[in-house]
Amino acid sequence: MSSWWLARKRQIVAAMVVVCLCTAGGKAQERSGLRGTVTDTLGNGVSGALIEFRSAAGVVIGRSGDDGRFSVDGATGAGTLVVSFAGFATVTREIRARMATDNLQIVLAPAASLQRIEVKGTATDRVPAVPTSEYGVSSEAIEDSGSLVVDDVLRQVPGFSTYRRSSSLFANPTSQGVSLRGVGASATSRSIVLVDGIPLNDPFGGWVYWARVPREAIETMEVSNGGASDLYGGGALGGVVNLKTRTGEVAYANAEFSYGNMNTPDTSFAAGVPIGKWSLTAAGQAYQTDGYIAVPEAQRGAVDTALGSGVLAGFVELRRALGERGSFFVRGSGFGESGKNGTPLQRNDTTIPEADLGTDWGSTEAGNFSARVYGSHELYHQTFSSVLAPERDSEVLTNQQTNPSQQIGFVGTWSRLFAEKHQVAAGLEAMDVRGHSAETNYAASAFVDAGGRQHTFGFFAQDAWLIGRGWMLTFGARVDIWNNNSGYQSRTPFGSDSGTATTEFASRTETAFSPRVSLLKSFGNGRAVNASVYRGFRAPTLNELYRNFRVGNVVTLANAALTGEHLTGGEAGLSQTVWRNRLTVRGNFFWSDIAEPVANVTLTNTPVLITRQKQNLGESQARGFEFAGEMQVTERIKVSAGYLFVNSIVLHFAANAALVGNFLPQAAQNQFSFQASYAGKKWSAGLQGRFLGNQFDDDQNLLPLGRAFSLDAQISRELGWHTSLFFAAQNLTNDRFYVSATPVYTVGPPVFARGGVRIAWE
Repeated sequence: MSSWWLARKRQIVAAMVVVCLCTAGGKAQERSGLRGTVTDTLGNGVSGALIEFRSAAGVVIGRSGDDGRFSVDGATGAGTLVVSFAGFATVTREIRARMATDNLQIVLAPAASLQRIEVKGTATDRVPAVPTSEYGVSSEAIEDSGSLVVDDVLRQVPGFSTYRRSSSLFANPTSQGVSLRGVGASATSRSIVLVDGIPLNDPFGGWVYWARVPREAIETMEVSNGGASDLYGGGALGGVVNLKTRTGEVAYANAEFSYGNMNTPDTSFAAGVPIGKWSLTAAGQAYQTDGYIAVPEAQRGAVDTALGSGVLAGFVELRRALGERGSFFVRGSGFGESGKNGTPLQRNDTTIPEADLGTDWGSTEAGNFSARVYGSHELYHQTFSSVLAPERDSEVLTNQQTNPSQQIGFVGTWSRLFAEKHQVAAGLEAMDVRGHSAETNYAASAFVDAGGRQHTFGFFAQDAWLIGRGWMLTFGARVDIWNNNSGYQSRTPFGSDSGTATTEFASRTETAFSPRVSLLKSFGNGRAVNASVYRGFRAPTLNELYRNFRVGNVVTLANAALTGEHLTGGEAGLSQTVWRNRLTVRGNFFWSDIAEPVANVTLTNTPVLITRQKQNLGESQARGFEFAGEMQVTERIKVSAGYLFVNSIVLHFAANAALVGNFLPQAAQNQFSFQASYAGKKWSAGLQGRFLGNQFDDDQNLLPLGRAFSLDAQISRELGWHTSLFFAAQNLTNDRFYVSATPVYTVGPPVFARGGVRIAWE
């Protein structure tokens, strides 16, 4: 019995030894890094591809060698592998903890120069290592900025500006037209802003209500400077701003609650949950501020009151998966804003309900398809007054306007890889906008109503051609047809028995051809060069054609005879990644000539009233260069900076030669910005600064605004249970720079500080 037990005991011990050895062997075999090969679709090794492994432990970075092979040590555990290379679509792959990673095969396909529906890549890097003018802003960077509104975050990007250089938290919405790279700012944007492929620009006036998208719902933002009408049409004369919201395919909940000076409470949240093949996402934002008095104290009178605003916005989205490579969503959103514009009689308010439908689907044989259908109804109301100068102790109501407008639009795209080297894309877009301006004009003692309808239709195609190792040739074009019809203006004098006088404007149709050719060469040492030439256009908005408005003692008249703007431009750039992939630097030279740009041209100038009109200016020019860089100083510290120089002037104007050589209004020659962030285990912090050189508020260059500087910061401390406390401040130096001259100068806000709590769960 004992001998039997001893034999069994030896067998058990031996088995235990084998198990321990196997376990030890298994542990020894646990991966300590990533190894594999990066090739293009032709099978050529891609040298210099950026390899990033992102996990809870941080980011590990590497590069592929001359034959495309890569080895990234220290990449352990579960995480996300991101492989990117200039000219190719970024590849993202999820890595599991026990997954075999010693022979990964990564194939990079050519990428279109711009993605028409989705934001490209992951926008983790503020300055992507490509020699174009693209800038990414991640959700982490939005948080680091400490900004309450999205446009203040985007001001970190070189070249980004709005018509007035003040925050949408305090500014009138009609001053929030977007300009990129100095092509000329106005109330109407010369750049398109997209949310998940759907235009955010106001359909009637072209400006942007930034608070329509709750801040916590934004996953990434991307800004692309330079003409992009070849894919995006008339709205993208100066560039594109892409906002991508987070879906509910993974359960998450984010929220922020804060309170700041000037009596500014804020709540923003976003949450998503998957339910089988379905997912539900909801987001909302509400804030209000009592604001500040914008007129300097030395000029201020009894009539001057604070600028302020209140916003309530949100959306609900229902999404369903269609197989492994498809999805469908329906989204309903609502927006309401009210604003105080600096005197008791000057107010504005807006309501916008919108419905969106979208689908994305793809297969290896048929390619990838995307489609968006959207429709909205807007009601905008504003009052204007005349302030009695110089005492500024009273005002007179001059105008009340109501501007209802509706839009419905569609955009569809298709793309497919052919012959392993042609990434071909095509699409079509259509939009119908109608609106009018109904006003009670007390100064003219009349009821005035003017408006019309605008149809636009465009077709575009593009081919990103891999012509050799490291060489990418992209060429494409878009044809747009826009038609103005049903234009009218009616005028009924107060108390008149003579009836209403109506003028009907003739229908007009224009066609625009917007081609682009670009050549990209990527080298194996982290260097890439790029050159592009392109054309673009922009059709005048219904606001420019039919709506008169007044700001202070400046009246601007509409012009139903306006024609479209046409841009001819190009750029050349170089990018380089050095210091073991920790530093990316990039530079671009660019030029843009715009024929028949729409501008506010001064007709008369008196001490009591300045009268301007929307006119086609003849020709303007914006030429300059930009530099940007980003450095990962340590695993937790990142810094970036950008500088833009642009000379934006009037080249020709037969109607008024005195304007030739003048600087375009609201276009600073020099722009500089910098950012620094720290991401620790418990603490995180961010610091941002932005400098703008002198710019003018008028076409005659008689109203200089001088330079402007703003320094912002935020710091947060994690408390556990997915909660953190934060403190943020904007304009720390309390620089009261000039914002406008109407002709009374107004200044930007003082120090704006707030504190609160953030909740982030996934």
